[in-house]
Amino acid sequence: MGAQTSKVARKLPTKARPETLKNVPTESPTTLASTAPAFAESKTELIEEDGRDPQLHEKLKSLGPVTIQPTVTKMRTSDTMLGIIKKRNEAEQKEIKGLTVSDGLISIDSLFTLLEQRKRLNPGEIDKPEIRQALLKKYEIDEPTLSTLLNNYNTMSIMPPAIDDKEERRVSVWITDKVDWETQVRNVHERNEKIKKERQEAIKDNNRALKQEGEKEDQKLKDLFDESY
Repeated sequence: MGAQTSKVARKLPTKARPETLKNVPTESPTTLASTAPAFAESKTELIEEDGRDPQLHEKLKSLGPVTIQPTVTKMRTSDTMLGIIKKRNEAEQKEIKGLTVSDGLISIDSLFTLLEQRKRLNPGEIDKPEIRQALLKKYEIDEPTLSTLLNNYNTMSIMPPAIDDKEERRVSVWITDKVDWETQVRNVHERNEKIKKERQEAIKDNNRALKQEGEKEDQKLKDLFDESY
């Protein structure tokens, strides 16, 4: 009895329901895989349909267009950074003009060139009117400024080291013209030569003294042996 009831319950339907036949699919994953390409360079209708999100679309529509407020940085005219930027731009413009003077200022490069140029002139040439005018025109400075620079400023002029200095330090001297430069260098060389000769003479004197001392000792020994005989 129980077995008969179980068999009736397990019996499968032999006919499809009418509502099932109304929505019969015309395609299957197998047929789609055989007809659709593995990838597509542009979005197909199938890809668009698969990527749609109705809920997200509705939410975006409810938000409407987004308005981005422009960002404006307000800077005061008394801002310290604005002053720094302005001064920097002015300095860059002056450098672009070259090694010249503007607004009563002279660059470090121009000042160095001017002072070095003086060292290559003969004595008295720096005071000649044509030389002064050429310098005033080249560096765009006035006569009082040129005189102040030449009288109170100079570049380092390094001399050869002295041989009696164990640390071999180089002395810096004030040079005014070409002859002065040559004289200062020659004085250092002459002093070094003098010290070198004095050292050589001292060595000779020491050797001479040692030789004389040795001769005296030899003579004493000779006299001693002569007396014994």
